[in-house]
Amino acid sequence: MCAWTPATSEPTINGHPLFVRPMQGAGRVDDPEGEYLVLYAGDSPEGAVAEYLGNYPRWTAAVLSTPPASPAGSALALVRLTGDVEVLDLDDPHVLVDQGLRPSSVVTRERVVTQQWARAIFEAGGHAGVTWWSYRDPRWASYGLWDRRGLALADQPEPLTLTHPAVITAGQVISRVIET
Repeated sequence: MCAWTPATSEPTINGHPLFVRPMQGAGRVDDPEGEYLVLYAGDSPEGAVAEYLGNYPRWTAAVLSTPPASPAGSALALVRLTGDVEVLDLDDPHVLVDQGLRPSSVVTRERVVTQQWARAIFEAGGHAGVTWWSYRDPRWASYGLWDRRGLALADQPEPLTLTHPAVITAGQVISRVIET
């Protein structure tokens, strides 16, 4: 999901689907020191919606508002990406053992913990980011990508509405009230 401005064609410009806001530090795999920025994504439209809107108990038109720093004319949209990037799969038990991680360290809400292991993986090199199971539903995967060079848009972004099938399904799976 992203705040998409249709007229924006450069990934370095706010409003492009691959734009990453420079104000980070609170996300699961963010780098509070600012050496790298993270693009968050999901493996499915429903998973992306659930992660983005999951903290709201009721989904109204207001939750689909774009973040305050978004350019005028932006809309929340789903984006499908394509590309060949090497991502470390933290849902693989062998990877967890190799990294010295426990599942509880991956999904903890203590950002100091998750940002430490993310920083170690970033510094080790060889991966464009990490993937782990979604906090909202483990059938979905979440991604944190610090190297986005191999990514491109697969097709046009899809503006979100409260009646979008991904919003409806995500709301049902994580038990949210959708007020249309």
